[in-house]
Amino acid sequence: MEVTTSIRGDARAEWLSNNRDAAKILDTYLAQAEEAFKRRIQEAGLNLSGELLASFRQRAATEAEGYVEARLEMAALARIKDLRWMNYTRTPPLLAMEYYVEKVGASHFAYVSGYKKGTFPATEARAVERIAWSLKMSLAKRPNVTRGYRGIYADPLLKDVLPYLFQDLATAYNLTASRAFKAAFTD
Repeated sequence: MEVTTSIRGDARAEWLSNNRDAAKILDTYLAQAEEAFKRRIQEAGLNLSGELLASFRQRAATEAEGYVEARLEMAALARIKDLRWMNYTRTPPLLAMEYYVEKVGASHFAYVSGYKKGTFPATEARAVERIAWSLKMSLAKRPNVTRGYRGIYADPLLKDVLPYLFQDLATAYNLTASRAFKAAFTD
């Protein structure tokens, strides 16, 4: 046992001022968070090109006066893929929509906007143009990407990592406080 002159000078209680142990705990949980994100992405079937999995970047915990910071960064693509729905402000070009209508066939659509059901414009080209324009405006007005919530963005942190991180940090703080009390009362 080393002899101490005060709590601040005690090497065992040094953790209270420089957060070294908190940084170690954060680094451990940062790696666990990255693995949880990658596992969720693979379970959701979003690992098409590997670009999303390769976009993860860890920054080791840095200590400063009164706080510890650690970062796990990933491409914004993960957040976009996790959305329940998306509205695109831009729609496909009208020529692409016309090509689609021509490929499917204007007769396969229920109606042509601006005409009563069952009646079509005089020319096929006019029908294709009006149907393509209607599709384009429909995409602009309502979400065109809808899907169920996958939980790849927030759930790994909220359910798999943060509760245990907070528990381990509380345990480490309690251990440090008990060491400081012990050092204070043994002198």
